[in-house]
Amino acid sequence: MVEWKDEWKPKKRYHSYVLSYEDLQAYPCWYLDSVHCIPPWTPLFAWSWTHHQRYGDLWAAEAMGFPTCKGTDWREVDGCGYMSPVLVMDKSEQKERAARFKEHLKPFIEDYDSVWSGVVKELMDKYQEFKAFDVAYAPNSALYDHFDSVFRFNNRVWGLHSWIMYTLSGLYALFEDLCRERIGIDDTSPVWHRMIRGFDNKNFEVDRLLWNLYKHAVELGVDGVIKNNPLDEIIPALMETKRGDRWLNGSNGFQDFLNEHGWRMPRMMEFNCKAWIEDPSPAFSFIRQYIDKSGQFEMDIRRKEIVKERKEAEQEILSRFPDSQRGWIRRLMGVAQKAGIFSEGHNYYFEHMSHSLMRRAGLACVKRMADKGLVEDPEDFVFLLPDEIRKNIIPLCLDYRPLVSERRIYYNEYYQILNRPILIGKLADDHGRAMEYMAATKDDVMMKITVGVEAVASVDFKADLYGNPGAPGIGQGTVRIISSEEDIPNIKSGDILVSTTTYSSWTPVFPLLEGVILDSGASLSHAAIVGREYNIPVVIQTKNATKKLKNGQKIRVDGSRGAVWILPE
Repeated sequence: MVEWKDEWKPKKRYHSYVLSYEDLQAYPCWYLDSVHCIPPWTPLFAWSWTHHQRYGDLWAAEAMGFPTCKGTDWREVDGCGYMSPVLVMDKSEQKERAARFKEHLKPFIEDYDSVWSGVVKELMDKYQEFKAFDVAYAPNSALYDHFDSVFRFNNRVWGLHSWIMYTLSGLYALFEDLCRERIGIDDTSPVWHRMIRGFDNKNFEVDRLLWNLYKHAVELGVDGVIKNNPLDEIIPALMETKRGDRWLNGSNGFQDFLNEHGWRMPRMMEFNCKAWIEDPSPAFSFIRQYIDKSGQFEMDIRRKEIVKERKEAEQEILSRFPDSQRGWIRRLMGVAQKAGIFSEGHNYYFEHMSHSLMRRAGLACVKRMADKGLVEDPEDFVFLLPDEIRKNIIPLCLDYRPLVSERRIYYNEYYQILNRPILIGKLADDHGRAMEYMAATKDDVMMKITVGVEAVASVDFKADLYGNPGAPGIGQGTVRIISSEEDIPNIKSGDILVSTTTYSSWTPVFPLLEGVILDSGASLSHAAIVGREYNIPVVIQTKNATKKLKNGQKIRVDGSRGAVWILPE
């Protein structure tokens, strides 16, 4: 029987997927998802993640017939997500699932673009339906149905998300295994990094549009208005002049941009931050940073050379395989390359769009409770669970103020605790066996995106900090530690971003950076993918960069070797 340690115990059990003692007995180990849940989530988002992500992972693995793993189970501990893979132990079951999995892979290898376009159409059709719903004036009964539909659809969102991500990550890992066995390279090798980059995705497309808005502001002479006014006064100031109004409301202007792409959230894994369409301050902050940097869009400057290097890397890899195998290897390489495009670009369609619409629905419901004095503030919706919102939206008679107050105290207490146990359960004190258990699942989402591979330090480099290579190159600059999205406006051109992890909403700031260093991360995590496309060195899995490095230090980053040196002042 495993000991139920005090540091593992949740302060409160308020829904069915909060970690319990029985969970410790049922699974050998629970792994902290530090990529997504640090800082800790609000109660509603923690509930949403453990219910919807859990459903998506388990549903997708079963639908695909994933041979060695039935997906990932999830639990919450005080606003943090912990996951545990579900191994398939029976050999006959593995064989049956492997046959189904082989059939599942065929359309992805033969025509992935058709599969992806079908998923995008399904999602966007539903999102357009949700966007068209009038949350302000609909009857309470209709708002109830809308809220219920939006939250329930998130199950489908996460199911499709995991269905594609498991597939592409698995094919990515299969191609890596072939390269490791046959030609001696893996996804930390410089030639691999060159082979996997040089592709656009939806997030880069939006970033380019934002850069074009900065250029248009300069052309119209309204960049000073954006730069010199408080963020909440920029729009009124622009509307005072014809040129400013043209920049805001003209064809392909800022308002058109927000209507189409403003469903981006500063932290995509939360409900307590406003999407750009509600509060465009983050977009204006990025435009200000672009004004300070000036020049052309960095990705466009570097893209031609990066694409050339990618094609050379493809040929180099293919040339090391026998002629008879090159046709198959090229097809597998092409799908592996799609994994990076999907891993970065899917955030636009899955997390940002779905979560911003869930926020919109929840906020509208609880606004009606606030109007009746049943909560203090519509933003209190993040302290209520879906069943509690459904229970009160039609009668509008339950006073939730005591419940919200209690949960707010609870949230404020656990939000301050950032040093969470990495492992919980029977294998918590045996890191090696815990990693072996994870590896036995052959769950490449965990290894390539969520958890990552343990870094091995090379003393030959005589570096001050070691991690895994995330994106190649060498950079030198000033440390800028980013604890949350609120710190992003502090970034200056020439900085090196240091953080626990990064989010896709931070992508617009990458043109300013000389490098990125993360405590966590893997080869298909956000910073590694974006760093490769911007030709910015990235070091991942350092474990303690945010503790060892200090703001203002001058450092050198080698993303090809996974090493960092602190430079003399």
